[in-house]
Amino acid sequence: MPASRRRSRAATSRQSRAGSGRKSVPASEGRTRIFLLDTNLFVAAVKHPRRETATLRFLLALLQRDDTQLVGNAFWVEEMLRYAEEFRSETAAWLVGALLSRARVVQVERNFVTVCAEHVTTPDPADLLHAATCLQERAVLVSNDRHFDRIRDERVIEVWSIAKAIRSLEGER
Repeated sequence: MPASRRRSRAATSRQSRAGSGRKSVPASEGRTRIFLLDTNLFVAAVKHPRRETATLRFLLALLQRDDTQLVGNAFWVEEMLRYAEEFRSETAAWLVGALLSRARVVQVERNFVTVCAEHVTTPDPADLLHAATCLQERAVLVSNDRHFDRIRDERVIEVWSIAKAIRSLEGER
């Protein structure tokens, strides 16, 4: 291939992280962050429908970003719909619709659940599945739940508090 043609080509892939089993991934994936938003984030955003909270502003801004993806699982969808119904507000209904339409819902493979079960000590199967989803999809879990501290501290998955997520993404604008 002529040198002039080689220089004009933009990078379309990059080497994947070690141990992932994938030879290369699209270059665009290197700039995209994937998040699983725990339901406590949704609750914090909509519990006072007449007040515009920092959490609500964060979610609205996140939904408009092109450099982020949302991921969820069957339990996550069920929880989101249940909370939207419980709050019975236009804001909650609209927000859950926007989050669900933007999120990629995945089936979590058993091996990821097995790994996470060693680090998440809650009896709630939804929380275990959320952690496993994040491990499988390399997503950041945004949650204020303390039972994710151990899996975060042992660096199995990345877990951000709501405050850290707000600070981190505001700083990238």
